[in-house]
Amino acid sequence: MKERASTVPPPQIPLSFVATALLWLGALLLWCAFGSPPPLAALHALILGVFLTTAMGLIYQFIPVVAMTPLKLQPLCYLHLALAAVGTATIVAGFAGGDFSVVRDGGSIFLIGVLLQGVVVAVTLRGHRPPAPATAAAFSLLWLLATIFVGLWSAQRILDGREVGAVAFSHALIGIVGFFGTLIVGVTLRLLRMFERFDIEPQAAYLASATGIAAVLSLLAVFFAPRFVFLPPAIAAAIFLFTLARVLISRNPAYQRETLLYALASGLGAIAAPIALAFGNGALAVILALWFFVGCAVVGYLQRIVPFLWWIARSRREGTRNIPTLGEMNHSALGYAILGLWLLGGTLFIGGRPQLAAAAALLAWAGLLAQLARPFLLQKSTAAPA
Repeated sequence: MKERASTVPPPQIPLSFVATALLWLGALLLWCAFGSPPPLAALHALILGVFLTTAMGLIYQFIPVVAMTPLKLQPLCYLHLALAAVGTATIVAGFAGGDFSVVRDGGSIFLIGVLLQGVVVAVTLRGHRPPAPATAAAFSLLWLLATIFVGLWSAQRILDGREVGAVAFSHALIGIVGFFGTLIVGVTLRLLRMFERFDIEPQAAYLASATGIAAVLSLLAVFFAPRFVFLPPAIAAAIFLFTLARVLISRNPAYQRETLLYALASGLGAIAAPIALAFGNGALAVILALWFFVGCAVVGYLQRIVPFLWWIARSRREGTRNIPTLGEMNHSALGYAILGLWLLGGTLFIGGRPQLAAAAALLAWAGLLAQLARPFLLQKSTAAPA
């Protein structure tokens, strides 16, 4: 029993990343609601500060738990968080000031943090053959490293006064399809097994591989067949969405629906983005990919993973008989309101109402804070005396 418990990392590691990401999200939404941030500065604050910081923190939890192996080199996780925060702030400041030498320096700092995470994951998994979801999460870090390298290359080309179009597009493509696509597939199929009691996890290896192949083919198409760059991610997204539709049709209605609804919203965003790209609307494709595909997954899955983290920590400290069940910690109608507000914010932004979009997203953010606070405040209910 001790050995099994040791495979669960200290909750403060992933939770510190999540707290940092939530601070970034609130600050960014306030900036958008009451100011006019430069688009690239806001975009990278969202991607790096919110989505990527969350993802990197949850990787530290996800891989050891799924692979059933203790997390190694834990102090490096906190150093990674510090480097990620400094790197993100530097990159955003560089874009806000139009100084790409600052952007390049911030990217280098961020890169060092990701390399540290790669070392931690490699040492943690050494000598193990993890299940497909953990393998997908580990492999996604290679895509993340590639994304950062291409981003640094883009910044340097701009500093040298050289054309950057195809390189910058490749930077976005590798990050969204390669990193986030591979990671979201792996995490989604594990969470559906945990919370929907519907096991499609064996398909994670095939779906993650299809996502990786789609990223490679799209990258080649950028340089050799630009007209077809949308096609590989569209096919991978269709396969992912079809898999989720099977769960929707065959699931047990007795179990909670929130995980599946967020996954379906994410899947719809995944397939809508390449369709927008096929019609030549790159800006819309980016919004659909980030706000809907990545954002719905991050916002939704946090509401499952954070209660799980705290339930495990409390059960080890207090015993399961003395605390609310995991189902009680998870159950909250607020999750549906958060999803609706998040989708409304993205829709308003697409409709050209950025201030209203930021206001809706701020409400979703406030709801998310309340939702994630529940497991820390919830007490075990006791039956009334006869």
